[in-house]
Amino acid sequence: MDKITLIDGHNNLWRACVSFGPPTKHYVCTEEMCTGNGEYDVKHKKTEIHCTCGSKWDTSDNKCYGEKYVFIYNFFRNLRPLIEITDPDKCFFILEGHPQFRYDLFPAYKANRIVKQATKQETMDKFHSIKNEIIRLLKYLPITIVTAINYEADDTIAQLCENMKDEDLVVITSDSDFIQLLQRGYSNLTVYNPIKKVAMEAPSYPYVAWKCLNGDKSDNIPGCLKPKKALATVNDPELFKKFMAVEENRANFSVNRQLIEFRSVPEEEMILQEGKRDFVLLKQEFERMDFQSIVNDNSWEKYTKTFDCIKY
Repeated sequence: MDKITLIDGHNNLWRACVSFGPPTKHYVCTEEMCTGNGEYDVKHKKTEIHCTCGSKWDTSDNKCYGEKYVFIYNFFRNLRPLIEITDPDKCFFILEGHPQFRYDLFPAYKANRIVKQATKQETMDKFHSIKNEIIRLLKYLPITIVTAINYEADDTIAQLCENMKDEDLVVITSDSDFIQLLQRGYSNLTVYNPIKKVAMEAPSYPYVAWKCLNGDKSDNIPGCLKPKKALATVNDPELFKKFMAVEENRANFSVNRQLIEFRSVPEEEMILQEGKRDFVLLKQEFERMDFQSIVNDNSWEKYTKTFDCIKY
């Protein structure tokens, strides 16, 4: 039995891009800013132009390295302990496709995520730029990137789990939708939440049925019942039978189920890109972005050895 790690790509990319607290302001540091008493060299041990945060300053586009690359740094810093914890023989990084069938069924699906403000559009554009750069760099690691263009990453991960259900599987995500995998009867499946650092647990009631009744605000899926009533109904066969006896309720429940439940993904629709394990080129890229805490002599060996567990 092989140990397989499946990383929810979009979920973990967003995790790396989340900032807490007020945004850091980046300015070119002057001698007076460093210490207030002129001890510029003593504090920073360098005289080259840099930011008030201590990072290098890129004079070509007048930006701080920390501001430009912090989310890429966060992602690769977060990645190493995930590989260390799961110790996989094989690792997949699954990306989003576009599930047109869900939008055809319910045009308002995820409509709450549509960007309506210029500042939000700027944030999304920055995220996609960072995502593309991270995916490019991932190809230097022994990680297989998987995309099914017509399906969400959730569907693709679920299908990969079904295809490899006899292996030891770990899905890394904070998305509670994956609880439904825990009720499929797989004997060797863990869904690990990297934010809470705990494995998710399945509830005693049928999760998909409950979510169909309750709805999902994050995906703009309306509920059929209010939360307390939804929970009571899914736990009471008579209440559920009474609810489903109404034609409108059955129709709404059916639509929600088709939106929420994972779909099967044909094998021919999965596009796999194998990483090539090139730590020399990866280190050059990290050095270019000034990731000193990763590429210094003490840290780099530990970083690269973490991926030795991946056999294929």
